[in-house]
Amino acid sequence: MKPKNSRQRTYTKNMLNRIIAVALVDMQFPFVLALLGREQIAETMGGLIVTEIVGVFLVYCAKSFFETKESEIVRLKEMQIAEKEMEGENYE
Repeated sequence: MKPKNSRQRTYTKNMLNRIIAVALVDMQFPFVLALLGREQIAETMGGLIVTEIVGVFLVYCAKSFFETKESEIVRLKEMQIAEKEMEGENYE
């Protein structure tokens, strides 16, 4: 379902914002662990969180690209059909 207004938020955008918000909160945990003397766990956890953020971002960008590309192809085909219909009406 496409939003009526371009400013209206889609389900994917809402989920992306939630995932990023949780990841940003999670990024605080390695600092707390480092302060408690658990540097090895902090390094591992920090790397995993950054990987999570980058992975979600890349998947979202790919999804948006292909959706936009597909909608643009559909729009161009509709324009071509409309032009052919207009040409057909002009000859009659």
